[in-house]
Amino acid sequence: MGEFDFLEPIPKTTMAVKLPSRGVPYPKEHPASSGKLTLAPMTMLEEALFLSDDQDLTETVDKVLRRCVQEKIDINNLITSDKFFLFMMLRAITYGSDYLFEWVCKATNKKGKLCNATNSSSIHIPDDFKMKFLTEEDKEPFVVMLPETKRQISFRLLRGSDEPRVEKHSKEIEQARNSGAPKIDTTVGFRLMCHIVAVDGKSVTKAPEEKLLGFILSLPAKDRQFLQQKINFYTPGLNTDVTVVCDSCGAVTTMDMPFTSNFFRSSLPDEESSGTPNDEV
Repeated sequence: MGEFDFLEPIPKTTMAVKLPSRGVPYPKEHPASSGKLTLAPMTMLEEALFLSDDQDLTETVDKVLRRCVQEKIDINNLITSDKFFLFMMLRAITYGSDYLFEWVCKATNKKGKLCNATNSSSIHIPDDFKMKFLTEEDKEPFVVMLPETKRQISFRLLRGSDEPRVEKHSKEIEQARNSGAPKIDTTVGFRLMCHIVAVDGKSVTKAPEEKLLGFILSLPAKDRQFLQQKINFYTPGLNTDVTVVCDSCGAVTTMDMPFTSNFFRSSLPDEESSGTPNDEV
């Protein structure tokens, strides 16, 4: 026994997390095909990644998940809703499930005066969110018939690797606008395009990006809306809408959960981890 053996790195605790996809979209050899992945809470090393000012947030989240997910996987091969759920659960098992956040009430009274009061609310992750899971029958690609043009569209769920493509397209649009070019923001259409794998039974996975995007942007609005609704229907994961009540005026507001500086911070000083190591959620 060495003199300072007591200073060996602290062993990691772990928690098995059920994925919203239940592993349905993954091949049998993929660790996530079991419907579960194992997370270890963040240490000071992972916290340091979030404190680095020169890091892109998306890249930082990927780096942290790579360190905290215990299975050997490519994080960007996960469907985006599974990846986001792991991110939310990482917060819960690291700092506790209760998340306290502040928000400003934008309700108006009968005279049109804005409330503008600052409120504090708390939610419990993941119990206070609605969850959607895939079933064994939900196999990719999903096939729908557009109501207006009668075109058959086959689509898949987005993976983590799709997000940088969408972000790159969005930044290119923003840069063009900043330079004075009259550019229409086609980011929504580009994201929709990333889902499409076949049109009328013919694969478009190798189609020129510009040509496929042109096809998507030419869809009648009714077809576009129908297709988006079907994609939303088959997308598993957390619905991060929260309903809050203003302490000042009593107005009830539904909003997307805000990610404040408190997200990676314990809500209560004496809060203990809400999960038991190796428990399953």
